[in-house]
Amino acid sequence: MTIAFFNMDRNARSTYFRLLRYIRPYWGMFAASAVAMLVYALSQPAFAALIRPLLNGSFAHEPVPYLDWIPLIIVGIFLIRGLAGFWATYGMAWVGRRVIQKIRSELFARLAQWPAERYDQLPGGTLVSMLTYNIEQVAEGITYALTVLIRDSLTVLGLIGWMLYLAPGLCLFLVVVAPLILLLVRTLSRRFRRVSSRIQETMGEVTRIAEEAVSGQAVIKSYNGADWIRGRFEAVNTHNRDWNLKLALNLAASGPLIQFVAGFGIALVVYAALLAPVLHIVSVGTFISFLSALLLLLAPLKHLTNVNVPIQRGVAGVMPVFEILDSPVEDLSSGVPLPQAKGALAMENVSFGYGPSQPPVLESINFEIHPGETIAVVGRSGSGKTTLTELLVRLYEPVSGVIRLDGRDSREWRLSDLRRQITLVSQDGILFYGSLADNMCYGCEGPVSPSELEEAAAEASLLDEIRKMPEGFHTPVGERGLLLSGGQRQRVMIARALLRRAPILILDEATSALDAVAERKVQAAIRKVSQGRTTLVIAHRLSTIERANRILVLDAGRIVDEGTHGELIARSGLYALLHQSQAENRRDSGELVL
Repeated sequence: MTIAFFNMDRNARSTYFRLLRYIRPYWGMFAASAVAMLVYALSQPAFAALIRPLLNGSFAHEPVPYLDWIPLIIVGIFLIRGLAGFWATYGMAWVGRRVIQKIRSELFARLAQWPAERYDQLPGGTLVSMLTYNIEQVAEGITYALTVLIRDSLTVLGLIGWMLYLAPGLCLFLVVVAPLILLLVRTLSRRFRRVSSRIQETMGEVTRIAEEAVSGQAVIKSYNGADWIRGRFEAVNTHNRDWNLKLALNLAASGPLIQFVAGFGIALVVYAALLAPVLHIVSVGTFISFLSALLLLLAPLKHLTNVNVPIQRGVAGVMPVFEILDSPVEDLSSGVPLPQAKGALAMENVSFGYGPSQPPVLESINFEIHPGETIAVVGRSGSGKTTLTELLVRLYEPVSGVIRLDGRDSREWRLSDLRRQITLVSQDGILFYGSLADNMCYGCEGPVSPSELEEAAAEASLLDEIRKMPEGFHTPVGERGLLLSGGQRQRVMIARALLRRAPILILDEATSALDAVAERKVQAAIRKVSQGRTTLVIAHRLSTIERANRILVLDAGRIVDEGTHGELIARSGLYALLHQSQAENRRDSGELVL
């Protein structure tokens, strides 16, 4: 057991000990498994010990009172060994899987509260790989590795103890073999961990590209991009294969090297035993018993040296997991409680950029929305409209300036309460795997009655289509809602917003995928639900926001104009230019193209 730990560096050792602390809640099962391993370990020297009286009694004719019972004792030893081995293996698996469940749950809970900017820094495939592949490596590092470390370390100690009892002078191999094995294991351990880290990195790349291929399969097919995405996948898949082969090479070489060193030690023992002075001192039974114990040492020594592979994999896999667990998360609970907001919003000299090396997205934004007002934000693509909504729900914090809700700095309100006041319907919002009803009721704090569900569906211009579906509201939407049309997905999200009934409603291109008829129906529903609520509408199609109380015109991250639809048209500025451009591109279907 000491071989594996003493050949880790300080960082790896502290990481593994931190991992082992997860065993504390299950110490009872762990202790029972450890006792079973002790029994299993004692069976090896017990078997070697039986050889001595058996040979001395049979060939040297020494009196052995229990000689006739030795066959039954051997059967008993193997029976006890089998039962102990079963309980030790299952018990450690029981503990290991619960540890993995806890770590995976903690990681998922951490990711659920991770700041949005951290998601911008890591690919989604890497995070998914951590939840799946990395943590499974941790499972092997706990279940298999601890079983081997405890069971085989005790076996080695028991066999060495028996050998020292029989003939201390013959234990020359320990002096030669132990330092060489320690040196080999230290060298191999460092390489195992480095190679394991590279394997996990390449697995993250494999997962990321696979997710891109699955989620973007329609685009890939329409652009005949199968060969391109296949080439990218083959490149990372080849890297993953090469690093796995390097690990296999090191693993394949470590066993024979250590066995050769151990064999060299055994040869020294046999040489010493064949010397004339030793032959006169050691009996045949003692020598064969000693040699049997020495040979029995090979298997546990091999296991102990090979156990570095799962340990180093586990350490390499859990290090990035612990980094995430140690990283700061959004503070949802501290701050001033906000049971129900009035809906007054304001931005005062707000500026924002996604990083110090990135250009500013918003600069010196100033506006005020009174409770119950409907304000629209328009502008060219990339002008910062969606970023503005992300700041309002505090997915990001402004670099400078203040965002106020009901006259108070939004950072002073309890974050969970603040987000409860705002319902966001975005263009790229997703539906979750489940039924229509599940997705419509998502985010509702209380139970939703069937009549409320039907009313929201009707207001979102979706009820007639749902009634035509065989399973009605229980119809599955598929992964990310892919079993529905784009317009249906957006109308489900609008129905979700209607059911939540928050005092502030933000619609970010919420009707972009609707045809003209459905759009008019949804717009009527939005006007109805917007009454008495603060509504912020982000739109490309200017026809959808002509009735807004005020319209803010964004350009290159700045508000360049503000007013009603008629006022902005009369000024002949950017808004009028955008409106004219869309009017010229009007289609028979009613869609307006920017």
